[in-house]
Amino acid sequence: MAFSLVAWSEEIDTGGIPTNLTAVPDQHVTTDGDDVLVPSFAPNLAAVFGLGATMQDVQISSPTLRKSLIYDVSPVLSGTLMGSNAYPHNRFMNPIALTPGEGLRALASETGAGAQRQNVFVWLQSEFEDAPGGEIFTVKTTSATTLSPYEWSLCKMTFTQQLEAGQYAVVGLHAASANGLVARLVMPGSEYRPGVICADGVNDFRIDPFRYGKVGLFGTFEHTFPPQVEFFASAADTAETVYFDLIKL
Repeated sequence: MAFSLVAWSEEIDTGGIPTNLTAVPDQHVTTDGDDVLVPSFAPNLAAVFGLGATMQDVQISSPTLRKSLIYDVSPVLSGTLMGSNAYPHNRFMNPIALTPGEGLRALASETGAGAQRQNVFVWLQSEFEDAPGGEIFTVKTTSATTLSPYEWSLCKMTFTQQLEAGQYAVVGLHAASANGLVARLVMPGSEYRPGVICADGVNDFRIDPFRYGKVGLFGTFEHTFPPQVEFFASAADTAETVYFDLIKL
């Protein structure tokens, strides 16, 4: 099965103490204040990433996790944009089981004077599913959508090449936007929204775990119904680029 990306974001003065962040409203999972309710289709914590101005600590908490120890995340990225060292805490092969329906929370602390924007991203999965066999090829897509800061913005992507008729498996993404933080797929007929960390430009190089089947299958689509992409950005960008790693089925 695929996986889903969810987010918390808030401009907050934590006074150096881990503090609950507000869950970002989401169309594919239920949010309630600080809680993302763990979906039954993806009840395992597979990866975490924290980014914020003067960010110091990130914790992930839920009633299930509090029975033992809540999840301390380190290192985190102190800043306002993703850089070439943006790399998630990857547990796709060793996820943490959560309880469907419980409230999942992200806590962050920062050391700045006054309120600072803090962002936490969590990948949730069902069971890891390897990418199917076959040759992987990469196709570029573009959009000129105006993004809304610190919320999910849906972008209709235009493929720069025609796809041969048939069904395709998505096994990787490289998403870029000047102020993009993360991006995720909206797949026709799928309840999952698998996502990746953004680059601030198409030539921003990093060791990327989200390419070429390394985190398994993102999902499948017919060439007549290609995916759209939701970006989460820190400013109102107007140019988005996504490279799809595909296998023709």
